[in-house]
This record gives sequence, structure tokens and C-alpha cells, in this order.
Amino acid sequence: MTKIENLLQTVAADPHAPAWSDLYHEVCHQGQCYPDSFPLLPDLAVIAAGFTPADRDQVLIFAGNIAADLDQASRARYAEALATLHQLTETWLPTPIDPQDFIYRLKTVLALEGDEVWGKELDRVIHDEIEVECPTCGTYLFVVFGEHGHFATHEDYAIKPDVEHTPLLPALPHELTGAGQRLHTLSLQAQQAGVAEALTYVFGCATCTQCSTSFRVSDQVEAPGDWA
Repeated sequence: MTKIENLLQTVAADPHAPAWSDLYHEVCHQGQCYPDSFPLLPDLAVIAAGFTPADRDQVLIFAGNIAADLDQASRARYAEALATLHQLTETWLPTPIDPQDFIYRLKTVLALEGDEVWGKELDRVIHDEIEVECPTCGTYLFVVFGEHGHFATHEDYAIKPDVEHTPLLPALPHELTGAGQRLHTLSLQAQQAGVAEALTYVFGCATCTQCSTSFRVSDQVEAPGDWA
């Protein structure tokens, strides 16, 4: 029996086993899952089905990380496992969890659905901020939407009390389309109102504090050159 097979046997018996981390590091490195991990998807689907919805975080988030790195041929090859995993998220997503971890769940759902941007990038909003590049002058901006306020700034607001900033303009819920609408709806359905509100800023508009250009924040996340 190989090391990976041993780890699979261990994690299948315990949804919270430390071996989940070991399994992840065997097939993924620095946030990227390699093709050697793709054949694990059918096994992960079986394992996830054997856990209660609230106990599926480790297995489904791991599967989502793998799904985010699938090429089109591999996505077709493992379509059945992906469909099973996606179905299992329906009862898992609304189980109680803190807002930050819920964002990882949302990322997982979109990765399983094949969203090539938000299935990879959504965890950039975990700490109530996201860093993006101004589309006009190239300045890197902190877009902040939490307890510190709702603004954009090119300065380090975390260490400087008084920074130059501009207000954010959130998208109205009825204005959301595509991934923004999908994420907002899933958040409300799971009673994660705080996450839903934060997403209106991620898919809303900011103004650069250096050149005064207004732009949609999500457009800059979706711009390949801006991916972190």
C-alpha cells in the first residue's frame, strides 16, 4: 500500500484527522495541486458521502482545491466525481460556521462548478480586504470592507492611523450578475448576511487614491495580471 493509500484510509475514518494536512501536502504545494492529485477526486467523493454535512469541511475543501487546478480534459474525465462532490455541498454549505471559513466553502463550490477565477481567488477576501491594481495607473490599492470601514487606499492602513482614502460604492443586490450574484445568493441562503454584504463591495466600485480612476473591484480580480 502506498503512502497516499494509507493516508486515504486514515482520513476516511476521521473527518478531522491530522492526516488530512499530510495528504494535502503530498499532492499539493504552495497552493497548487498537481495532476497526480486529480485521480483522488473519486475517492474524496466516496469519503465525503460517508461524513455528515457538518463534518465535510476537510474533504470538500481539499477536493475544491484540486478542482480549481483541473484542465479541461481532466474536468471531463472526473465529471462524475465532481458532480457528486458538488451535490454534497448543498447540505454542507448552510451548516453553521464562522464567516471566514464560510468563504472557503464558497470558493469550494465555485471551484467544483468550474469557475476559473473565483474558484481560485475568493480566499483573497478572507480578512475583510483585498489588494488590487488600479487599471489606469497601476497603483496597488487596499480595498477594505470590514470593521475598519469601507474604503480604498494606497497606504498601509494597518500601521498608519490616518491614511488617504476614498469611499467604496457597493453593488446593489439586484445589480449583481454572474459569480457575484451566485456568491451573494449562496451566502444569504446560508444565513451568512455579513459575507453577503462584504461581497457587494467586492463586486462594487472603488476609486484610486492616486489617479481618481473609478473601477469595479471584481474586474481587477478577474484581470489575469492582477492575480496574487
